[in-house]
Amino acid sequence: MTVDNTLQLVDETLRDGGQSLWGMMTSYHMSEPILGEIAEAGFTTIDGPWHLAYPMMHARFFGEDPKIVYRMFSEKVRNSDSNIMFSGICMELNMRPPENKTTVRLIYKVLKDWIPEINQFMGICCTRDEIKNEFPILFPMWREWGVETIPYFAIGHGPRHTDEFYGAQVKEVVEKFKPISLCIKDVDGLLTPERIRTLITAMQKNADGTPLEIHLHGMNGLHTYNATVAMELGVRKITTCIPPLAYSSSHPSVFDIIRNAEEMGLKHTMDLEKLKVVEERLTKIGKAFGHPVDNYPLPFDLSYYKHMVPGGVISVLTTQLAQLDLSDKLQDVLEEIPLILEDLGHPIMITPHSQTIVTQAVLNVQLGRWEQCIDAMIEFAAGQYGVEDAGLPDMDQNLKDKLLSLPPAKKIREKGDGSIVEYINSEPSPEEVKRNIGLPPDASDEEFFMRFVLEGEAMKNIIPGGPDSYKKYL
Repeated sequence: MTVDNTLQLVDETLRDGGQSLWGMMTSYHMSEPILGEIAEAGFTTIDGPWHLAYPMMHARFFGEDPKIVYRMFSEKVRNSDSNIMFSGICMELNMRPPENKTTVRLIYKVLKDWIPEINQFMGICCTRDEIKNEFPILFPMWREWGVETIPYFAIGHGPRHTDEFYGAQVKEVVEKFKPISLCIKDVDGLLTPERIRTLITAMQKNADGTPLEIHLHGMNGLHTYNATVAMELGVRKITTCIPPLAYSSSHPSVFDIIRNAEEMGLKHTMDLEKLKVVEERLTKIGKAFGHPVDNYPLPFDLSYYKHMVPGGVISVLTTQLAQLDLSDKLQDVLEEIPLILEDLGHPIMITPHSQTIVTQAVLNVQLGRWEQCIDAMIEFAAGQYGVEDAGLPDMDQNLKDKLLSLPPAKKIREKGDGSIVEYINSEPSPEEVKRNIGLPPDASDEEFFMRFVLEGEAMKNIIPGGPDSYKKYL
């Protein structure tokens, strides 16, 4: 296989960078001054702040109309030579178990209409049997709209998450779906250079020439070095962020990756002056809003390999414990998390598992182990977040029996018990799914999107009048 000598960069500044370091608190006037420059800077792909959590953030916290915000996104990237990626958790739309074909199609089609420039979809897999259950639906659906799905293989650290496991997953995906690229997704930022070397080798062996890319977080402080190791092994597509939304639990700095690539003799097409403009404006915006702008690589901390909680989730946990006057319980909660992971069968700590497991850990510390259980744990036990990938066969049987005997379990199990395949493959009429959330059957698809994603309440906060009424930061 001939290795290309040109570096290709994927930008995650406003999406994953903002999610990791600024809690997704990025408004219209925080994105508008820089998105155009990002679109012209030479990135191969741009993943912006347009996944399904952001409409809620715009409406609830900034009073902004998502339709107007997304219209701006589209205008800013319209003439870009970059691929425009939409990141999604496959058929899971709002931190709940996967939805049926009709709902998924309605929601994603509205987003595609709002940002027609989208031509790639980040399809995260290996967390709940997505390759077997959801990719057969999503690959043809997105291709019908001119969008290529890029499988993002979420890397776990449980007993079953071996190089052989990921090599087999790559082989299955390549044979069945023939993607244009495959991505290693270091979801919790804990990969080491040694594991990178064996993992890339195992995945390349079964990729049949399909190029690999890598998406690295920085919880162990090694993401820049890991990216360099990946480049040594022939990986040319690397995810980066522009400071101040680089480093810490986010992605490597675009400037560091470019500098190391140049040292290795690799070419690139990036416009460094545009990147510096973005860095300067984004730093001013962050300071104006009170966001952290002096972010640095994190120190290596072995304790992260026990609880594996992503940085953004730890930040939220710390804040919420303080609000509950429970700051002294943080260490107890972090020590409870590995016990829950063992109980559940070692699911990968990625959304929504990372959030729900942390919530359950807080309850276990406060009230006693499994004395009170959140609905998400019942959904997990019922197989609604997958079976094999989720680790359900390895789940503690006594805990599973307890969860499935709780009062909410009867209704929860109506959606799927042991497997959710039948539900996600169901195709109720659009009129029926609109009726199910309290809309008239002739409601528009946009109305359905706004009600489904914003859950009704957030729509009340939207300020009429558009961006001139929104707060400006520059």
